[in-house]
Amino acid sequence: MPGKQGKLSQVLFLIGFCSLLICASSGPGFPLGPESLEYMDTLPVLRDPVIAREASTHDRKGGNDNGFTNKAEWVRRQRGMRVVILDVEGPGCINSFWYSWPNQRALPGWVDKLWARMLGHVEIYIDREDEPSVDVPLKSLIGACPNCYPLAVRAEESTGGYISYVPILFEKGVKVVVDGAGLPMFFYHFWYHTYPYGTEVDSYTGNEDLSSALDEWNPENIGPIPEGRLWDAEDVIIGPRAEEEIAGFNSPGIIRSIRMRLPEDDEALRAIRLVIYWDGDEDDERPSVDAPLSLFYAIENRFSKEPEELADNALLEGLVIGQDKDGLWYFNLPMPFREKAKLVLANDGDKAVRVENIKIEIENKLFPGLGTRAGYFRTHFNQSNDLVPNRDYLLAHLHGRGQIVGTVLAVEDTPETFLEGDERIYVDGSRYPLIMGDATETYFNGSWYFSETAFSCPLHGAPTFRIRKREIGACSDVTMYRFHLSDLVPFRSEVRFSIQHGPLNNVYGNYRSLVFYYGLDKRVLFASDMIKMGDVKNLAEHGFEQVKQGRVVEREGFFEGEFDGSYLGELKRPGWIGPGSWMLHLTVRGFFSSPRKNSPDKKTFLVREDNSAYEFTVRIDPENQGLLLRRLFDQGIPDQRAKIEVDGEPAGIWFNAGRNKWKIWAEDEFMIGTELTAGKDEIMIRITPLSPVFTACEYQVLSLVLNDE
Repeated sequence: MPGKQGKLSQVLFLIGFCSLLICASSGPGFPLGPESLEYMDTLPVLRDPVIAREASTHDRKGGNDNGFTNKAEWVRRQRGMRVVILDVEGPGCINSFWYSWPNQRALPGWVDKLWARMLGHVEIYIDREDEPSVDVPLKSLIGACPNCYPLAVRAEESTGGYISYVPILFEKGVKVVVDGAGLPMFFYHFWYHTYPYGTEVDSYTGNEDLSSALDEWNPENIGPIPEGRLWDAEDVIIGPRAEEEIAGFNSPGIIRSIRMRLPEDDEALRAIRLVIYWDGDEDDERPSVDAPLSLFYAIENRFSKEPEELADNALLEGLVIGQDKDGLWYFNLPMPFREKAKLVLANDGDKAVRVENIKIEIENKLFPGLGTRAGYFRTHFNQSNDLVPNRDYLLAHLHGRGQIVGTVLAVEDTPETFLEGDERIYVDGSRYPLIMGDATETYFNGSWYFSETAFSCPLHGAPTFRIRKREIGACSDVTMYRFHLSDLVPFRSEVRFSIQHGPLNNVYGNYRSLVFYYGLDKRVLFASDMIKMGDVKNLAEHGFEQVKQGRVVEREGFFEGEFDGSYLGELKRPGWIGPGSWMLHLTVRGFFSSPRKNSPDKKTFLVREDNSAYEFTVRIDPENQGLLLRRLFDQGIPDQRAKIEVDGEPAGIWFNAGRNKWKIWAEDEFMIGTELTAGKDEIMIRITPLSPVFTACEYQVLSLVLNDE
C-alpha cells in the first residue's frame, strides 16, 4: 500500500507457507534441502533439532598449515593421493561446499590446469551406496546447472574459490572422495547439517527441480518494491547526537526490504545507526537491531579519499545487500513482528546527516509461530582497536535460542595477513567448535587474499579492498560479507562466534563486525544429567552395566580451537622483519611447534576405551521435545563408531570420522528425537561399539524443552 500512513491494515493472513514451518503436522518440522532455499518464507523458522557442522582443511595441529602441506587435513587416505574428505553417518544435508587450489590470477594458467588435472575426479556417495551419485572432474563440478549461478559460483567470479549452495540431502550418510585431495595446496570446506535418526528426507538424486531457487536467488531479479507493499517514508535529517523515527507499524507484518539513499561519506555512515524495535523491545529499551549503516549495508570504508596503491570497490549486487538501479542501498531479509515495529535512525556523530528516499517493503501478514517456533530478526555489533594476542576476535556471544544467518566484517589499517585467521563457532556451551574453518578469506568464500581485488557475489564478497602497498602484509582496509541462508547455525542456549586475527592471533589492527541472526530470549536446552565414564561411583548411580569391562586410562591433551595450547601468537615481531615474512616464519615454525608443558589450556581426563556394549540410565525432563547427548572423547583414535539405543529402540549410529593425533580432546553431539523421549523422566541408553575402539570421558544429557505456550 502507498506510504506515509500511520497504521497498517488489521487484516491477518494466517495461511500461506505453514507446510514449510515447524508447526506443520507432517514432516520433520523444519525446512529441508530445497525448502531451505525458499529463504524469504522459511529463514525465521528455528531449527532446534538440527546440528550445524563444518569440515575444512584447518590445521589439526593448531598452526597455519591449512591445507598447504596437507599432512592430515582430510578424513582418511584410500590409496596414493586419493583421500576421503567428508564422511557422515545418518540423515542430514550438505548445505554449501567450497574448494580451491593454486588458481590465483598472479600464476600462469598452466598451474591451474596442472593442479586440476592432478586433483582429478570428485565422487559423492549418498546413503552408503557402492556407486557414487556424482562422479565428475572436480574442475567441472561447478558451472553446469544446477551447480550454476546464482546457486553456485566459479573461481573466476570468486577470487579463486568455487562455491555451491545446491543442497545435497542424505538419509543414511554421505561420503566425498577426491582423487588427488592428498596433494599439497588443496583447500575445502563443507557446511552441513545433521538431523535426528529417523528424519525422513528425499536423498539427493541430481534431478531435483531447483528452478524456483535459481530465480529467487538471482540478484538481477531484484526489482522495485511492489506498490501494494511499499511504505515510502519522508527524507530525514538526523542532527548531531539525535535520532529520527522513519517508520512505525501497529499491526502484524513482515518487513522484507529496507532501502535508502545514503551519503557517500564514510564518517557519516559509521555514525548513523539503524535501530529497530519489535513488539516489546521498546518497553525493555533493548532494540533487536542496532547497526551502523556502514556495516548493515557492507559499505564501510567504501568512500575513503585516502591515497592507496590499490583502492578497489566492486559493484555491490548481492542477494541480501547491494545497490539497486535507482542508486538505493537495499537489505532484503524477512523481518516479522506480531504487533508493532518501530524503525529509527540515530546519529552518534557531531554532524547532521541527510538520508533520502527511504522505502520499506512490508507485507500485512503474521508469520506463523513467531515468538515460539520462529525468531525475530536481530543484529549484534562489536568492535576492537586493541586485539588480544593469542585470543580470537569475538564476533558475537549470543544467549537464548536462534540461528546465525550472516556476518559483515570490516577491518581498517590492519596488515593484510589478518586474512589467515580461522573462524570458530562454539554452540550451546560446548568446549569444542563444531564449526572450524581455515582462513578469513575462505570463510567469506574467496581465496588467495581475495586476489587483492574487490568482488561481490550473491551471498558473499569483499566489495571494498584497499591496500597501502602491493606487498604481503601491507596495511589494508577490507569489508567482507557472507550470508547463511541455508547453511545457518542453530543454537538452543548460547553460541560463541569468533575469528582469529591473523594466522595465530598475532596481527594487530582494527575490527568492526555485525552478526545477523534470528532469535528468542529464552533458552530451550537444559542440563539434565552427567555420566563420568571414569568415576565408579557416578557409574553405579546411573546403573551402568557392561559384560566386558573397558579400559580406563588418564590422559592429558588439548582441545582444538581457540584454547589449543598455541603460544606463537604471543611472540613479538622483530622490527627488522616485515609482516609478510613474519607470517611465513610463524607458519613454518608451527609445523614443528608443540604447546608449552605448563600451558593452562592443557586438560586431563579419564578416558574409557570400549569394544563391547554398555548401558546406563539417565534423568531427563519429562516435558522434553528431544535430547542432545554430548560426548567428550579422545579423537586421537580414528573412525569411532557405535550403535545408540534408547529403551531398546534404535536411535542411530554415532560416527566420528577421521582423527587428530595432536589435539586429542573433542566434544561431539548426538540428537535424539522426541519419539523416543517424550513424557519420560528417565531413559536407558545403550551404546554398542561398531569400531575396534569407542572412547568416552563424559556424556552430558541436555533436554530440549521448547515451552511453546
